[in-house]
Amino acid sequence: MILDLDQVKRYDAQDMLQLLSGFSGQCRHAREIVEKFQLRWRDKSTPNNILIAGMGGSAIGGDLVKAVLNGQSPIPIAVHRNYSLPAFVTSQTLFIAVSYSGNTEETLQSVKTAYAKGARMLAVTSGGKLKEFADARHIPCVVIPPGQQPRASLGYLFIPTLSILTRIGFAPNLDLNGDLDETIDLLTKLAADFHPDVPDSLPKQLAQHLYGKLPILYAPQELEAVTMRWKGQICENSKSLAYSNVFPEMNHNEIEGWKHPPALTQQCHVIQLRDAIAPPQTQRRMDITADLIRQHTAGITEVHSQGGSLLARLFSLIAIGDWTSFYLAILYEQDPTPVDRIQQLKERLTD
Repeated sequence: MILDLDQVKRYDAQDMLQLLSGFSGQCRHAREIVEKFQLRWRDKSTPNNILIAGMGGSAIGGDLVKAVLNGQSPIPIAVHRNYSLPAFVTSQTLFIAVSYSGNTEETLQSVKTAYAKGARMLAVTSGGKLKEFADARHIPCVVIPPGQQPRASLGYLFIPTLSILTRIGFAPNLDLNGDLDETIDLLTKLAADFHPDVPDSLPKQLAQHLYGKLPILYAPQELEAVTMRWKGQICENSKSLAYSNVFPEMNHNEIEGWKHPPALTQQCHVIQLRDAIAPPQTQRRMDITADLIRQHTAGITEVHSQGGSLLARLFSLIAIGDWTSFYLAILYEQDPTPVDRIQQLKERLTD
C-alpha cells in the first residue's frame, strides 16, 4: 500500500488529484468572482430568517456558512435539503438557492415555492434551469465555473454565500478577508504536504486505517458540517459506506450500541475530529467515550484541526478528509470521480 504517484495515476483516470491540489486556487477564484458581483435588492429590510437550499455537495457549503456564522448572525440560518419548504418561509425570508449544475430537482422545486411566497432570493450556480429561472425574474445570481463535480467545487459553492451574507451585515465581527487569506495559504500548504510524492502523509495513514473497515466519524456538534463532508466524500470518492454522529447527542443513545454485533463493531474504525471550538465538557465526553468503546472497535484515531481562525480550522479538517477519501479510493482501486449510481438514479427518475 505505497500510494505513490504511479499508483494514483493508475486509477485516477479523471484527475481528481488536480482538483484537490488546486483547491486553494479555486477558493481564491471564488473570492474574485464574488468581489465583482453587484448585489441589487430593492428591499433593504432585515429578513427574519435565512434558508439555504441545496443537495449533496451544493448543500455542504450552506452547512459551513451556518457553522461559521452560528455565533454571529442575529437571525436563524437553516439548510434545506428537500422538495417542499417549511412553513416559516415567507416574504421575510432570505432564500439562497445553491445548485452547482443548476438542475437539481429538489432545489428547483423549492426555488419556485420560495418565489411564490415572495421570499427575497439569491442563487449560486454554474448555469442550468436555476440560472434561467433567476435571470427571467431578475433574481441576483452568482455564476460560477461549470464542468466539475459539485463535491469538488466547495470553494465556489461556499465562499460566495458567506461573502454576501458578510457584506450585508450578518457577520459583524468576522474578518473575512483575513480569514480567507489564512485559509487559502493553509490549503496551499496542505496540498503540498498531502501530495502523492510525500510518503506517509496524514491522509495516507488515515486511508490505510480505514481500508477494509467501516469508517465512523465523530465530532462536536459545532463540527457537524465537517463530519457530513467526510461522510459524503468517503461515500462518493471511495465508493465506501461511512457513518457520522456528533457530541454530546451521541452520548445519549449511540454509545450503548457499541457492543453488538461484535463481528461488525470490530470492523469499525472511529475517526474523532477535534477542534478548540468544542466546549470543555464536550472535549471530556469525547475522551471518556473513546476509552469506553475502544475495545469494541478496530481502532480510534484523533484528527486535529490546524490554523488560527475558525474558517481555516474548518477547512483544514475538510482538506484532510478530502485527501483521505481520495487515497482510500485508490486503495480500493476505484476512480474517485464517477458517481455511476447517482447518475443511474437520475436517469430512472426522468423515465
